[in-house]
Amino acid sequence: MAAHRKPSNVLQLSGAFAKNPNRTRTDPTPRGPIGSAPRQVPIAFRKAWDLIVKACPEGVLADRDRLAVEIAASLFVQFRAAPADFPAVKLARLQCLLADLGMTPAAASRVTAAPKPQRNDFDD
Repeated sequence: MAAHRKPSNVLQLSGAFAKNPNRTRTDPTPRGPIGSAPRQVPIAFRKAWDLIVKACPEGVLADRDRLAVEIAASLFVQFRAAPADFPAVKLARLQCLLADLGMTPAAASRVTAAPKPQRNDFDD
């Protein structure tokens, strides 16, 4: 069985990046607390799109991800409309898409966020 993936801050503290600098990575940071439970009401596609984009780790999504977000939003709308009647195959696909976007706890360490540009006093 494979070992569990360690967060980058644990690897940094243990000196793993000093030994192998080519393995250095930056895990995305959460934007805030988890918040209250969602209301189980049907939602429109645009609201589902906005919810997914807002919940995705910052710096992960780009224009290349539009199709994946579109499919995930469409499935999410169907799930919210009738969770009890939502087929297991569609639920598995939705979970897969959300993991690909880094929106599950395990997947968050596997996505790479674009680094924020460093600013200095001489930038215009």
